[in-house]
This record gives sequence, C-alpha cells and structure tokens, in this order.
Amino acid sequence: MLDPRIVGKRRGLSGPYPLVCHLADAAVIAGALWDAYLSSAQRQVIASGWGVDLARARRLVMVAAGLHDTGKIIFCFHRGVEGTRGLLADPRYQAPTGWMHDEWIPHQVASHRVLPQILTGLGWPAVERPWKSAAHQLAQILGGHHGVFGEALSAAAMTDPLKALRGLGTDGWAEQRQAHARTVFELCGSPAAPERLLPAGAAVVVTGVVILADWLASNTRQVQGRLDAWNGDLPAHVARIRQRAPWVLAHAQLAAPAWKPITTFTDLFPDIKDPYPLQADVAKRLKDLVDGPGLVLVTAPTGDGKTETALFAARILGAAAGAGGLAVLLPTMATTDAMWRRVKKFTARAAEVGTPVTLLNSMAWLNEEYDLERDEVVADGCVSTEAAHWLRGPHRGLAAGVAVGTWDQAALAALPVRFNVLRWLGLSGKTLVIDEAHSYDAYGHRLTQRLLEWCGHLGVPVVLLSATLTGRTATELVGAYRAGAGHTSAEPIVSPYPGWVHVSAKTGTVTPHGPLPTTREREVAVDHHTVRHTHDPAAAEGRAARVLSELRPAATGTGCALVVCNVVADAQATRRMLAKEWGEDGPQIVLLHARLPMWQRIERTDLIESMVGSKGRRPARPLVVVATQVVEQSLDWDFDLVVSDLAPMSLLLQRAGRCHRHDHPRPAWAPLPRLVVLSAPGGRPAPHWGDVYDSSLLRRTCDTLRALDGPVAIPGAVPALIADVYDAAWDPALADTDDTARLAKEQAQAAAADIVMIPPPARVKDLHPLTSTLDPDLAVTRLGGESKRILPVWPTDDGWTFVTADGPTKLPDRPTKQDIRTVILSTVQVRSTWLTGAGPETFPPATWRDIPALRDIALIPHDRKTGRWRAPDGRTIRLDPLDGIIRE
Repeated sequence: MLDPRIVGKRRGLSGPYPLVCHLADAAVIAGALWDAYLSSAQRQVIASGWGVDLARARRLVMVAAGLHDTGKIIFCFHRGVEGTRGLLADPRYQAPTGWMHDEWIPHQVASHRVLPQILTGLGWPAVERPWKSAAHQLAQILGGHHGVFGEALSAAAMTDPLKALRGLGTDGWAEQRQAHARTVFELCGSPAAPERLLPAGAAVVVTGVVILADWLASNTRQVQGRLDAWNGDLPAHVARIRQRAPWVLAHAQLAAPAWKPITTFTDLFPDIKDPYPLQADVAKRLKDLVDGPGLVLVTAPTGDGKTETALFAARILGAAAGAGGLAVLLPTMATTDAMWRRVKKFTARAAEVGTPVTLLNSMAWLNEEYDLERDEVVADGCVSTEAAHWLRGPHRGLAAGVAVGTWDQAALAALPVRFNVLRWLGLSGKTLVIDEAHSYDAYGHRLTQRLLEWCGHLGVPVVLLSATLTGRTATELVGAYRAGAGHTSAEPIVSPYPGWVHVSAKTGTVTPHGPLPTTREREVAVDHHTVRHTHDPAAAEGRAARVLSELRPAATGTGCALVVCNVVADAQATRRMLAKEWGEDGPQIVLLHARLPMWQRIERTDLIESMVGSKGRRPARPLVVVATQVVEQSLDWDFDLVVSDLAPMSLLLQRAGRCHRHDHPRPAWAPLPRLVVLSAPGGRPAPHWGDVYDSSLLRRTCDTLRALDGPVAIPGAVPALIADVYDAAWDPALADTDDTARLAKEQAQAAAADIVMIPPPARVKDLHPLTSTLDPDLAVTRLGGESKRILPVWPTDDGWTFVTADGPTKLPDRPTKQDIRTVILSTVQVRSTWLTGAGPETFPPATWRDIPALRDIALIPHDRKTGRWRAPDGRTIRLDPLDGIIRE
C-alpha cells in the first residue's frame, strides 16, 4: 500500500508535500506539455523513436515525468527532510546498517539506480546490457533531470541496486518505490513498454520535457495551494491538477506558436510590394521543394533582403516540418538587439496569438525595451510578444516560441554542458536561422557542424545566411546536416551567387537555384595602395597621408565616408590625426569601436544610424566614421566612400557592402562606389596587429587585389575572389609557408572542438557523454584570449566615481537594480591579460560579491596626478572621453 507520508517537497512549504502528489503533478503537466507545447514534429520524433503511436508515446512521456523523483524514496533523502522523524521511526523504514559510512546519494542518482529494476517488475523487458535496455535508458533519462546524465549502470547494479548502495534503504523503501511507480503507471493509463530504445535526439527531447514538467510542478506558491487542498484523496487531487495544468503552462507562456496563413511573400511582408529577385525566387520555388524538414542556404551580397528571405523560408520549412517555433541567431551581441526588435515586430504582425520573443545574450537585461517594468503597447492587428518572468529564468530562453540571440546560445547545445537538453528541447521545435554563417573560426565552425548534424538528426529546419561563404565551408555545413539526417554520401556544394540551395532531410537531395538577378548589381572601384603604417601625416607614402588624401573631397565638400581599422589603437590614432588636421570646423568625426563604455558605444551607434541608416537623414556637414570590425556585420549603413586597412577578402567585401548601399543622391566626387584598401609592403600585417588576421590570408588577399585589372563586379566576381584567397589557401599543392602554418592552426582549432563536443547522434548509446557539470556560463564557444570587464574609476574625498551618460557618478555601495544597469553600461570589455597580477586596488566593493553581474568587474583606479592606472606589466590604462580605453 502506498504511504502518503513519503515526502516530495518540503522547503518553503507549511508542511511536507506527499511525493505521490508531486509525481502526479509532474505526470499531468507533462501530458499538458505534450498537448499544448510540443510541436507535431517533436511528438513524432518521440513516437517514432519508441516505435509506438502518438497516444502511447504521450502516456510514456507522462510516465517518465511521473517517475522522475522516484529516487526520493530512499533513507538518505528523508533523513535530511524536516518533519520526517515519525516516518523514519517506522520499522519499515529503519536505517540500513552502515549507511553512515557511505557517500550521500543525490535523489536523481537514486532514480537512475532503482528504476531499471522497478520497470522490469512492471513488465518491461529484462535486458542485461544497459545500452540495449529500454528500462535503463528511461532510468538514465530520469537520472538526468537535474541537467546531467549519470554513467551507464553495470548489469549487476541494474538487477540489484541495494547491493551497491545501502543508502537506498531497506525493503520498506523498495516496496514504496514499487507502490509509487504502480500508482504513476495507473494514472498514466498503464502503457506497455516501448518497442525500442529512443535515438539520441528523441532521448534528449524527452529529458527536456521531464525537466520542464518538474520545474512547472515545483512552483512553491502553487505547490502550497495544492498542499492546502490535499485531503488524502489522490483521484480528487489528480482531477484538480488536470484542471489547473493548462493555466500552469499559460502562466509560463509555454505554447506552440500559431501563425497566420500565407501564400505569397507579400502576405508575410505587406510593406514589400516588389520583392527583390532573391526573395521572389524563394517565394516562388521553395513551397514545391519542401517534403518535410530541410535546410536552406542563402548566399547573396549585403542589401539583397536576406533577413526577410530567411523569415519567409522559415515559415515554409517550419510548416512542412511541423515545427512552428523560430530562433534567429547572430554572430555578435552588438547586433542581436536590433534583430530582436525586428523579429519582435515581425512576430507581432505574423502570429495569430500572443507569442513571447526572448532576447538571448549575456547583456539582454540591460536592454530597456526588454525590461518587464515597461508597459507593452500592442498595435492594431498585432499580438503581444512580451516574454514574462518565467521564460527569463536560467536555461529557459529557448523554450519561448520565438527567440533571438547570439550564435553561442545554440552552439552550447553542441557542448556537454549542464542542462543542454533544454537547449535541444527548445531548438527541436523551431526553425533555426543562423546569420553570417561564414564568420566563425575553425573551432566555431566545427561546433556549427556538430550543431547542424544534430539538427539534421532531429529534423530541425535550418536557414543559413551568408554574404561571403566559401565553397568548402558550404559543403561542410550542408554535409553535416545531411549526415545527421542519415545521408552520409559526399555531396560537394556549389552555392550559386547570388542564390540559394535547398537540402531535403528526407532524401538528402541538394537543389541549387541561381545565380539570380540582383538589384544590388554594381561595379565597385577598388584602389589598392601600399603604405608605410604610420599616423604621421607628414611621412611620405605613409598611411595617414593616404587617408587624408582620400578623405579630402569629403572634408572640403559634402558626403559621408567610413574608415575601417583593424585594431582599436589605429582607430583611436586615426581619429586624433584627423581631428588635428581638420580642426573644429572640419567634418564631424565619430569614432566607434569595442573599447568604449557601453553607454557611449550605444549612443554613437544610434547617432550613426540616424545619419546613414536605412531611415537616416544624411547630414549637411561632412561625416567621417572611424571604426573597427564592429561595422562589418548586420548594420544597414550607407557611405559614399570606404577606406579600409587590408583584411581577408571576405571581410573586405563585407566592408565594401557599406558603400553606396542605399539610393541616395551622391556628391560629385563619389559617382560610383569605391573601396580604398591600404596594405603594408608585401601584404603582411602591421607588427602591432598581433594575430587579428592570419598572415597567409592577408598575403593572398593582397596578391588578388594587385591582380585586379578594373572595377569589381558585385555580385558576379565575389565567388572567384573568395576562391582565389580561401580555396588556394587550403590546397596543399599551392600552399606557401604561412599557408601551412594557417592550416596547422585551423586543424588544431578543429581538433580542440572535436575533443570537447558532444558525440555525433549516430554514435550515442550511452547518454552520459552528452552532459557534464560544466556551467554554460563557463563553456567556451570561441577560442581566443579570455576577456575581463573593467570599470574606470576616479578618487574623490568621499569615495570613488565613475563616468556615466549623465556625468560623474558615485560608486554605489549597495546598488539597486538601476545602479547595476548604470554600472554595467559604464564598463568596457578588454583582454584579461591586461590585468595579470593586478592587486586588490582593482577589486570591486565587498558588497558586490553577491551580485553576479558586478562581482567579477575589475576597477581601474585612475591616479589623481597622472590620470591613468599603471598595470603590473608597466603599461598604463586610461579612459579618454573621446577615444575610450587607451592602453600605452
């Protein structure tokens, strides 16, 4: 007989909450998640994985959630629970002999240990080998409901768990585990065992559902309400939670998105009356190609409407695959806020019902538009897109119907981090859009390949976007998706430019479309100059003199020019040189780079957007923007001239895309788009650039530029330019010494990714390698120097001040939420090596230690006399009001 004294919850409650109630809550909520939250694709993945129909799969998922805390029916757990003295005094639950000499057994570990035997007792096949046992697989799934899968059990541990772990308790505990399990099975309709083991993808999705059900069933306030109503009548309790479950999901905003029906591109984007050729072609042909889940690769120059194309393709792919959600991922945090606003407006207009849109990057909470304290304004004909508190909790952002964030948010799913199953649960119900798919190093590229392999395995629709994707990279990304879907034959990808490729996950068929016409077709004059890298305008054949010469027409007339530098120090020196040469009456100069305080970078980005953005108003006064790589991606800015330091070809083309981007009247001196490239002799990197760019790519780019015999045709010449630099650099027969070094570096980066990634789905039998205790915040998705957030401060008579948008502000001792936001917005991210050996003067106030956002900040105390801080390495750091952080 089931004993209701067995405790499921106690902390924060007026008394013990019976475990049978908690198990019933989780089971019923899992059924509600199946009905209202999981996509049809996710339900089918689980059902086909088990080899059962949808109704039986639903019952099995409910059983899984209902058994997750079976491991609490042990002596170890109850010994630590308040109010269980009477229970433990019962002879049936006496302490096992020698228990005090054994290690403490976490209840999730106990669930993994005891469930194979329990399930076998309930009629599941008895199989000794863990990786062939459905009972063991479900036990391992439930053992992972705290985010980490345990190691596979031995055959002996599966058949006699008490022999290995005395802390599980005596026979009385075992009887209660059986009684609770029988009760859960009966509540869920007593489903028969599955016909086969779940594939890896389905297993992680089931684990994610179990975790969500457990979390939803564990809300302290709601549990207290159910405890108050508990009178010992379990059927009545189950009836109440079944009635309440839809509200629980609605309160957490967990629902499958529903979209308005569309047939044409204009249905989805009413403001676009005349779609670009790329958009029109995808709208015309994609619907006839899709046969379920698949991948679409879009390659086109900047300004061809790739984002709208991706959103349209996502709707078509998602509908065909039964995946209604959407995730849009970008390479940098700086671009996600603008894309979030864009996708939020799109969702508000295109969704049939309220659909939360989460913003996923480490600084999302700083975005005032994402602040829950703001009142949401819902326009006529639109729906709410606000993400409430529950979805903003840890590990939950991808559970929203629509999510926008950095690429890392999905890449972490390819690493064995804690709770990565929740990332896969969120991704498996969505179409995944990855912008700038070309922009990752070899390590990030390998993570993306593994991510796509799992997406193919799970039938997740994917849209990849790129302006400058190499054939080799396209082949590897598409090949990873096809391999995950079960198509392992090699299929070289020739991606038409501009154009798109569709890949069927069902058949593996690759269908290219293009090259397509483009309204962005133009010729860009490329002027390549060899210069000495100096910031002295008087130096003959120097970089500064050439920059001044190229900017002279703008400086003496009208127009907007962009100067792109490869390192922050050059951008700062260039701004100072121009300001000195032109004086106060010269052009307006705006400096933009990553070492400005966040508030200043936001202000300057908004200022530039207001003048050269798609809806900006061109200034009457000449404008020169001096920037670093922050202007390369996802910014719709237009200049009359672009001057750039030498960079790899793909990045030069990105920079050239900022020239004559919109239809504007041009000054007489800039009738055609022009890119001026400045390189050092031999195309080598300047010594102070460090390892910003690989020397072999710079040399090959320089050689290609020298070979140009006229303007560059965009987009026609782009594939050949990319191939000349990148494909040759990967051909051992053509490799030079620096190419070999680059190949070795990239192979080492790829090998590093291979070591840390989760295994390919086809190789997964044991779930243990898919997770670890590694916190996602500590996982590495990009190789490179570790960074540190610094806060420049100045001494005063009564403490320290820092600079905000409103001027000097006293350092808060006990910061409020607004204080925290203000402090973070005044910080700058730098390489952590800058502070190696730094002393206690850089430590934040002791009162910040318990504030996660502030506790790792390093203070940079500026000396009263020198106005700078001297680091242990002898170099100084200071904050300049115009140039940002300067290191000398």
